[in-house]
Amino acid sequence: MTDGLAWCRDMLPLVSRTFALGIQSLPQPFEPWVTTAYLLCRIADTVEDAPDVPWVDRREMFLDFDTALLGGSAAGLEKQVHRLPPGNDRDLCAQTSTLLALMDTFPPEVQQSLRKWAGEMTYGMATYARRHTSGTLTMLQDAADLERYCWYVAGTVGHLLTDLFIAGFPELEERERDLRRRATGFGLLLQMTNIVKDVTDDWERNWCFIPQTLQQDAGVSPGGLLDPDQRAQAMAAVDAVNHMGRTHFADALAYCAALPEDAEACRRFCLLPMLIARRTLDLALSNPATVTPGEPVKVTREIVGEEVARTEQLLGDNLGLAELAASWAD
Repeated sequence: MTDGLAWCRDMLPLVSRTFALGIQSLPQPFEPWVTTAYLLCRIADTVEDAPDVPWVDRREMFLDFDTALLGGSAAGLEKQVHRLPPGNDRDLCAQTSTLLALMDTFPPEVQQSLRKWAGEMTYGMATYARRHTSGTLTMLQDAADLERYCWYVAGTVGHLLTDLFIAGFPELEERERDLRRRATGFGLLLQMTNIVKDVTDDWERNWCFIPQTLQQDAGVSPGGLLDPDQRAQAMAAVDAVNHMGRTHFADALAYCAALPEDAEACRRFCLLPMLIARRTLDLALSNPATVTPGEPVKVTREIVGEEVARTEQLLGDNLGLAELAASWAD
């Protein structure tokens, strides 16, 4: 376990500087569990986000990863990683067996949760990756399609974290119903925030997560989301997704409030990204930068600092969390 965990700890910041610091600040036993969970999800994401690899090959990689998650060998996936672009993510996939060996040292209920939710994510990512053909713009169809996609790539994470928190805090079993009720929104807030702020980046890789029906309702012509002559209509379509994301903020804060009051590190880990997501959605609302290539939508370091301070103020203040959620409701 020691060698495998050390490798995972070294790999984590190489594939995600954004999440590494928060994960590595978690107390035991959550830090190795969440590190492993994140890296498993990253493997599925790496296979999904390789549109230049033909679907028939990615399908085989998804199936091999699923086989490994179910207890089989990871050799099939590791033999195919040469198909992926060089880099840290490919190096991670090449060591899938190391990650799974570490997972096998965890308590049985933790192993079961990791296999279940990473498998659900993998199935969903494969479903959407199948739609995508290299060089062709792929677009979600409607709001239900967007919700379904966000469930697979982020709602699953909310439920996986819930399993891990319950495994580490047995007293949470009596709060499980409340946590489950909020867990999906906890994940969807972050994913919809990413979609809103990354419209132009996703477009460059021939993906559009602003659904066709929302674009049509806003008056955007087919393929015209980034057309400067349709900027007002395009902003309205992106704002529609922004408002969808905002509806999950109350659940996200209620999820944080349902964690044990004295579990400050776990609350901090969950709460800070939610507060930064709120500020990001505020920044993106009716902002031409969301549909203008080369103008990233990103909160400043000053804003991040403000939300770090706000997080510390609200860690043990469930009433304050409820008031913040109510004050920001659409």
